[in-house]
Amino acid sequence: MRALGNGCTGVCVVTRVVIIEDEPPARARLVASLRELDPQLEIVAELGSVAQAVRWFEDHHHQGAPDLVFADVQLSDGLSLEIFAQVQPAAPIVFCTAYDEYMVEALAQNGIAYLLKPYTTTELGDVLRKYRRLEAHFSTRLAALARALGQPRASARRLLARDGDTFVAVPIDEIAYFGVRDGVTELVRRDARRLELDRTLADIEAELVSAGFFRINRQYLAHADAVSGFRSYFKGRLLVELKPAASEDVVVSQPNAARFRSWLEGA
Repeated sequence: MRALGNGCTGVCVVTRVVIIEDEPPARARLVASLRELDPQLEIVAELGSVAQAVRWFEDHHHQGAPDLVFADVQLSDGLSLEIFAQVQPAAPIVFCTAYDEYMVEALAQNGIAYLLKPYTTTELGDVLRKYRRLEAHFSTRLAALARALGQPRASARRLLARDGDTFVAVPIDEIAYFGVRDGVTELVRRDARRLELDRTLADIEAELVSAGFFRINRQYLAHADAVSGFRSYFKGRLLVELKPAASEDVVVSQPNAARFRSWLEGA
């Protein structure tokens, strides 16, 4: 097995990788192959189910998304596609599976490759080279954008949302919170009207950085005025009550609980 040349000179940035695979032998082979192919890969999590993966992404979202995800499609408790519909990680995903019928849907979920088992080391290396090319391209673009901006981005004054076939400009001060349901980003106004947005929560969060909003978890971005209260939940987590009421439990992870309390006190 030949290691990849990643063109790294001077200080090398470690690539953080998450692996989602429910078969221990397959997971161990993938980990060993990745480490031998590219020493700059750091395996930050090895997850074996839909539930475990969703929980991990929710608990670690405040630390930033991993750089790359490898995921089997069929897991013991469902399809990995269900994970990415719920948590919407920003990272590119490599799907590794014995089933080819999910290819179109998988590639629509941030997929950059679809490896059919049993795949070869050469195929895995080709995928890593593709990722490195994309990484180099977007790193260059981001550096240019940072130079062009020169200063923090100003918050938007209104957002464009959809009410059926009609587009509506919603003032920021009329928005209570944003949520993701069934893969669709939803804007909830203070008067309880619900509209749809063709944008991700991460994109909206960046735009509203100074407008009083906080990323409660992977599914919710809320304004301080929309938080009517919270209480202790299991294992150090917090159960948040929003107004208007959310359609499901809104939970702050234990690692993010202190930041949430500080934000709410200072908002």
